[in-house]
Amino acid sequence: MAKLVNRWAIMQVINLGTFMTTLDVGIVNLALPVIAEENGVTLSAVQWAVTAYLLTMIGLLPILGSLSDRLNRGKVYSIGFLFFALGSLVATVPGGFALLLIARCIQGIGAAMIMANSQAMVRAIFPDHERGKALGVNTIVMSVGTLSGPAIGGFLMHLSGWPLLFWINVPIGLVAAILGWLWFPQTKRNRRSIDYVGAVVLAVCVLCLFIGAVFLEEDGFSGTVAVLGGAGLLTAIFLAWYERGQTNGIIDPIFFRNRSILIGNSSSFLYYAALTATQIPQAFYLKNSLGLSITSVGLVLAVQPVFLGIMGPLSGWSRDRFGAFWPTSVGALLCMGAMLPVMVGGLPSLADFLWFGGLFGAGGGLFLASNNADMMSAAPGTKASLVGSMLALIRYLGMVAGIAFAVLLVGSLGGADLSAQVPHLRVLYGLGALLCLAMLACGLLRRYRLGLRRKVQVEEA
Repeated sequence: MAKLVNRWAIMQVINLGTFMTTLDVGIVNLALPVIAEENGVTLSAVQWAVTAYLLTMIGLLPILGSLSDRLNRGKVYSIGFLFFALGSLVATVPGGFALLLIARCIQGIGAAMIMANSQAMVRAIFPDHERGKALGVNTIVMSVGTLSGPAIGGFLMHLSGWPLLFWINVPIGLVAAILGWLWFPQTKRNRRSIDYVGAVVLAVCVLCLFIGAVFLEEDGFSGTVAVLGGAGLLTAIFLAWYERGQTNGIIDPIFFRNRSILIGNSSSFLYYAALTATQIPQAFYLKNSLGLSITSVGLVLAVQPVFLGIMGPLSGWSRDRFGAFWPTSVGALLCMGAMLPVMVGGLPSLADFLWFGGLFGAGGGLFLASNNADMMSAAPGTKASLVGSMLALIRYLGMVAGIAFAVLLVGSLGGADLSAQVPHLRVLYGLGALLCLAMLACGLLRRYRLGLRRKVQVEEA
């Protein structure tokens, strides 16, 4: 534990990392049309400014999680801010679209360092009975970053053009890096060897699946999608075979033998699959079928993160006092209930999607803070970054599954009027309800081991 600096002061540095990375997604998406016009690239090509960032981050998460457990994770976390600031600085340099893609990859390296260690840093500085509260506050920051991205981005572009969107990260990143370097406590290190081969194979597997999902969302099912999906599955089979003979593999036995971590990862995968599958068609339906303006669509979609931020602290407070069973179970029930109007009603209306945003946001807020806090409390201190990085990776795997479900059931979403596909939309939301029901089943398994905890766990630094 940090003795010279208040743990809540350190938490603000972690929150700064969360805010910076979530804000960046919103403001960059807003600038894509302008970037495409100024660099003479198509709108489909400019999407790689987002995809390059995500691919770099996803590919590096496993190896950086293992590496951070061997090194001082506080220093790795702080260096991540420097990489993010450096990438932002490079993005402002006039040099064409290729240089912008390089800058986004540098930002992705920094984001991977931050994401691999943020949950582990919370575990290191907070005792078990305060972790839920800390992660609950973090969900507020996540919501504010998500919601304020378009607003702040629009204001900055009005002032000085899109390069200012990247400039804003430079001072934030430098301040966070300095404070993190000075304040983050020393943590216990894992002296095991690193499974570099397994980390590379896992990265290739996830990247194939993620790139396949990107093409699937843009163009529907194609030969390219089939090749990428097949390569991802074959790589996964090879990884499972390879890891069986490794004593210090990247797929650590703790992910399967530790009940709390297994349940937490499984629940997280189901949550993000349900969220992504049901959110993807919303913007298209609201704009093309209900005739809403882009501004109105943005306001409807903002309902979900607002309720997520409201319920996150309540979830953390409840988990710290009574265990994770109730907030995660009630959260799963609310997420399931969010699907009902679209699933069983008539032609989906604006009220149905407002209901979905409010209820799914509230359910997600209850679920995420408690689920993540329990997982990180169950992780050994020497493997906290590995567990945290895998939790982040599971999030993206859930998103890949959600994209696949949405495209397979609703079809290519490129601006089509979805009114004729309402029956398929109902099936998709029914599938989302089943995924949430599986989340609830995981919560029932959690109760056997974790419900109503009363004993403070022994802390591992």
